[in-house]
Amino acid sequence: MFFFIFGLNKKPVGKETRKIMRNGFEVNAVITVYKNYFELFFIPLIPLGKKYSLYIPHTDEYFEEGMFGKIPPEYLEICREVGRKY
Repeated sequence: MFFFIFGLNKKPVGKETRKIMRNGFEVNAVITVYKNYFELFFIPLIPLGKKYSLYIPHTDEYFEEGMFGKIPPEYLEICREVGRKY
């Protein structure tokens, strides 16, 4: 049996729908803002920054900022604008 005392976790702190230009069309995009935390006994202690995800239902595309995913630069600034609210 394993018992984890500490770890990293991300929690969603906000979600917003914005209009963006994609392939010449104005489409809705769902932007989710996450905060990364260092946790001790499942209690978030130290905030480590923000991450974003972008979902475009019109084309069923999903972008996530992180180790393996990248958000295109033209959309990253829109995500940062949303992140300033949270």
